[in-house]
Parts: sequence; C-alpha cells; structure tokens
Amino acid sequence: MQVFKAFLKIAKKNLPMALLYVGLFLVLLTFFVDSNAKNNNFEAARLNVSVIDMDNTAASRALTEFIGQSHDLVEIENDKDEILDALYYGKSDYVLNIKEGYAEKISNGNTNGLFTNYKVPDSYTGVFVDNLVNQYVSTLSAYIAGGNSLDEAVTKTADLLSEEVAVTVHSFSDGESDNADYPKRMAYYFQFMSYIVLSVLITILSTVILTMNKKEVRSRTNCSCMTVTSQTAQIILGSAVIVAVIWVIFIAAAFIMNGGTFTEKCLLAVFNSFVFTIVSAGIAILIAALAPKSDSISVISNIVSLGMSFLCGVFVDQNLLGEDVLSAARFLPAYWYVRANNMLSGLSDEVFNINSFMSFVGIEAIFAAALFAIIILIYKAKHNAQ
Repeated sequence: MQVFKAFLKIAKKNLPMALLYVGLFLVLLTFFVDSNAKNNNFEAARLNVSVIDMDNTAASRALTEFIGQSHDLVEIENDKDEILDALYYGKSDYVLNIKEGYAEKISNGNTNGLFTNYKVPDSYTGVFVDNLVNQYVSTLSAYIAGGNSLDEAVTKTADLLSEEVAVTVHSFSDGESDNADYPKRMAYYFQFMSYIVLSVLITILSTVILTMNKKEVRSRTNCSCMTVTSQTAQIILGSAVIVAVIWVIFIAAAFIMNGGTFTEKCLLAVFNSFVFTIVSAGIAILIAALAPKSDSISVISNIVSLGMSFLCGVFVDQNLLGEDVLSAARFLPAYWYVRANNMLSGLSDEVFNINSFMSFVGIEAIFAAALFAIIILIYKAKHNAQ
C-alpha cells in the first residue's frame, strides 16, 4: 500500500487548500440556495406618475384613471421647475401632460401631438409608462376606427386593458418542493451541489493526482515490482478517501440546513448525490490523467463544471432548454442527475416513480464505470509507453 500511503501524504500537504476550497464553495452553495429558494412570484412595479390634464374631458379623465390603476398618481403643479424638482428628488418617476384638445383629436382619429412628458432619459421607468400610454391610445383608436363613439371606445378600452394576464414564474415552488417530504431548500441544495462537487473534486483531486504523476515519482514507482493495475487501484482508493470526506461534509451541511433530519425523498437525493460524486471523481481522475500540468487544472475545472451545469439544467431548468441542447446533454452524467432531482422535487413533468428514479441513477453509475475503465486503460498505456 505504498502508493496509497504516498497519496494520502500528498493529500495531507494540500489539506489547507482543500479545506479552503470546500469552505468557499459551501458558502457559495448556501448563497445559491438562499437566493433561489425565495418566493419568485411576479409582481408588476408601481411607479409614481403625475398627470397634468389640460383637456379636462371625460376621455382625458378616463386615461388618468387608467394610469392610476397601475401606478400611484402624484399631484403636481404645471410648473417646469417644480416638475424637474419632482423628477430629480424622486417624488415622481414620470410626468404626463395631456394637451388641450386631446378628446377632439382622438375622436377624429388623430393621435399625433396628444401629449408631452417629462422623464429621466433612457430610464426603464420612462419606457414602462410610455408603453402603457401607447397601448391605451392604440386600443382606443382601434375601437374608434371600428365605428364606436368616443364614450363607447373609452369604456371598451378600459374593460379590455383591465383584464389581468396570468404570469407564471417557473421555479421549484411550482412543484412538490414546498412539501415537508422534500423542502424547496433541499431541492435547490442538491441541484446546485452537482456543480459545486464537480468543481471542488476537479480542483482538489486532480491536483493531488498530478503530483503523483510527476516524472520522478512515477519513475520511482515503476521501478518497483508493483503492477500498474495495483498502482492504479491504490490511487483510486486514495481518491475514494478524499471523495468520501468531501461528500460527507456536503451531506452534513445539508443535514444541518434541513433541521437535523432527512425524509425519504431527501435520502433518495442523498443517494443520487453519492452516485454523482463518484462520477465527478472519475471525471477528476481522468482530467488528471490527461492534463499536461497542474497550472491548467483551474481553467479545465471551470470549463467542465460550468459547461456541464449550463447544458444539463443545473442553472437553467431543463424545461426551458432547447431540444438540441437536451439531446446533447443526454450524453453527460449531470443531465441524469438533474432529471432525477427534478423528479423528486416535482419540477419536471415526470411524476415521481421509484423505478424511473433508479434508472436515472443507474445511468449515472454506468457513466462512472465507463470513466474508471477508461482511466485504467490510460494508465496502462502510459505505463507501457515508459
């Protein structure tokens, strides 16, 4: 077990860096969970809008009333200095001046020169209210052009635009993740854990293995009577110890975050994360076998972990990804990990079924087996080439 002992000694020297990375990523993971587990309900912003009605007709008053349904009306004098002061100090976000003759012009189908306005240039608030006013005028003009009188058009426009459009924000809260059986925080935790664990293992494990693969260390090992299979097995065993410690730390954090208990679905999520952690370890060892030097590990870690996370639905829900992206993602293990987690949380359209869930985890295990088979072949090929 000389290789195994040497592996642990090198890992021990890198322990401070490893603990620093794990700590930083735990903080990052907690931030992801807290920022995404909040209520994501959509709510339109209400602005402070001032309307100066110079026309003072039923039609102009109807427009003012319509604006007041979506925004807070703020009274203001028709004085340029006061208007500019109101905008500057934030008393009002938008000032609309309805010109005299508004009702007469619009009843004749003329929509030019109906208003003047004051707003902060290139601000979203200005565009927001501009669009609202333009929508109202366009709808009102369409009704008048259709043969309705001005009063009829005003009534129909108010009725049409008062209808609320249902807005759905797609999030874990839409599914079963609000249940006590699999809380939303846990659903997010295990979702983002795939990215964090993969990134941590590539950064830490690959660095240790590259140290073991240095020419002087490798040459000394090859001079012994130890077979390449035994050497590789001991490296994998040493990697298993590091992987187990890192995985236990993340699961312990999840256990604490969930109030010191795990439900049945949480335990299934833990099992899913365990299998994916083995896959991540295989990826890290494979990268170490192929990487030319340790300086490139950081770059490779970012490319692999971020790329796989974006393609497989860790950061963007799989239901929102295109078919071409999902077709490519099926050849990556993180896709099956996320799909299994989505089934537990109820976010996906798939109803939870233990057989389907285990099949997804089984596919991850197949990826792990394939990775370790490739790793053994690469190490044998390198040994024979030396």
